[in-house]
Amino acid sequence: MDVYINNLFLMAKRHNAKLYLVGGAIRDYYLDKDTQDYDFVLFGNLDKIAVDFAKGLNCKYIKYDKKLKTYRIFCRIKTIDITEPRGNNIEEDLKNRDFTINSIAYDIENDTIIDPLGGRDDILKKIVRINHDNCFLNDSIRIIRVFRLAALNRFDIEPNTLRIAQRDSHLLKNASKERITDELKKFLSLQNTFTYLLLMDKASVIDSIFEDLSLTNGCIQSEHHLFDVKTHSLSVYNFLEWSFNRLDRILGRCYKKYLVHFSSKKGNVLISLKLAALFHDAGKPFSKIITKDGKVKFPEHEAKSSELFGMYAKKYPFGKHITKLTKFFIEKHIEPSYIFTLWDKDKLRFEEIVDFFLGYEEYGIDLLFFALADTLAKGKISAVKREVYVDFLRFMASSYYNKIKPKLSEKPLINGKDILDMFPSIHPKQIKFLLNETKKAQITKKIKTKQEAIDFLKELI
Repeated sequence: MDVYINNLFLMAKRHNAKLYLVGGAIRDYYLDKDTQDYDFVLFGNLDKIAVDFAKGLNCKYIKYDKKLKTYRIFCRIKTIDITEPRGNNIEEDLKNRDFTINSIAYDIENDTIIDPLGGRDDILKKIVRINHDNCFLNDSIRIIRVFRLAALNRFDIEPNTLRIAQRDSHLLKNASKERITDELKKFLSLQNTFTYLLLMDKASVIDSIFEDLSLTNGCIQSEHHLFDVKTHSLSVYNFLEWSFNRLDRILGRCYKKYLVHFSSKKGNVLISLKLAALFHDAGKPFSKIITKDGKVKFPEHEAKSSELFGMYAKKYPFGKHITKLTKFFIEKHIEPSYIFTLWDKDKLRFEEIVDFFLGYEEYGIDLLFFALADTLAKGKISAVKREVYVDFLRFMASSYYNKIKPKLSEKPLINGKDILDMFPSIHPKQIKFLLNETKKAQITKKIKTKQEAIDFLKELI
C-alpha cells in the first residue's frame, strides 16, 4: 500500500473514522495508468484528521468550504484531497457523484471495491455515463468535463449523456468563469480532441460558452472555401492536430529543434493555437460585404476577430500569455500566405524571411503551422498541393534554425546608445526600427563591422 494512503488510513482508524479512496485514482487503476492525485471520502472528524495528517508529513494544505468541505494537501509528488461525504453512507456518496467511472470506492479497511453504478463495466466498455439525469443541474461544469474525460481516455459518450448535456448546455452561461476556463484549458491541452470538439459543438456547448461563435454557423464564405465559417474553423482545429501528430515528417531535420520550443511552451502554444482556430474568422459575420460584382468579402475581419476574442478573454481568465499569443495568431494568420506566394513563384528573398523571423522568432514557426491548417481547412486542397505547403513550412523552419537563429545570439554591431549618440534628436520610437534594420543587415551579411553599421544607419536616416 502507498505510504501516504497507509498513514492516512492509520490516522483515520485511531480516530474511529471510516476512510475510502474514490474517484480518479480508482478509475486510473483499472486503466493501468499512474496517478499522483488521490481523492478520499472521510466519515469522521475531517478537520482534525486532515490537519494532523498534513502537519505530520510536513505538507502544505488548503481548506475549501463551499459545497463540500475539502482539504487539499500537497505532498512532494502527490496531491491528496480529503472530503466530507455527499450522503449518509458511501453508496449514497457515490451515487451523488458525476459519472459512473468516477463513482467507485475502495474500502481500505476491508480491502473491497464498492461499485453501485457499474463503473468498472463502463471503464471496460470505454464509456462515459452520467449517474443520473440531474447530474448537470447540480454542477454544469460537468458538461465540459464529460468531453474532457472522454477525450483523455478515448472513450465513447453514452447517448443519453450526450442528450442531457445538450439539454442543459445553456446552464454554462451562468457557471463560474474560472472553472469553465480551467476545464477548457485542460481539454485544449490534450491532443486528438477533434472528434470530441465536434460532439461539443453538436451539443451546443461551444456556442453556450462563446455566444458570438453561434453567428458563424451558416456564414457562407467566398468561392475559395467549401465550408461555412464555423465548419471551416472546426476544420482548422482538426488540421492543427493533424500537423502536430506529424511534426517529424513536416519539419524533417528541424523536428527536434522545434520540439524544444513546443514542449517547453506546449500548454500555452497548443491552447492558443486551438483558441485561434475557433476565433480567427469569428469577425466575418460582422464584416461580411457583397461587392457590386457579387463577390463575398470580409474586410479587416482579423481585427474584428481579435477584438471578439479579447472580449471573451476578459470574461474567461486564460492568462496574459495565452491571450496575447492567441490574438497574435488571429491577427497575423493571413500573413504567411503572402510569403508562400513569393516562395511558390521563386521570388522570396532571404531578407524577407529574416524580416519575418526577426519579428516573431520561433512563434513564427507556430504561425506557419496555423497558416498550414487554415489553408488545408478550406477544403479545396489536393494531396499534391498539400505537400507543397508542407515543403514551404519545412523550408521556412530550416531557414530559421540553420541560418537565422544562430545569428540572433551574435552581439549586435550597434546598440541604442550608439544611435542616440549619433542622432541626438531622433525620436525614441525610431530606435527600435533602426536596431531591427541593422540586425537584419547583419544577419544577411550586408554589414560586418561597426563602421559599416554606422554608414548603413546614415543612409537609412
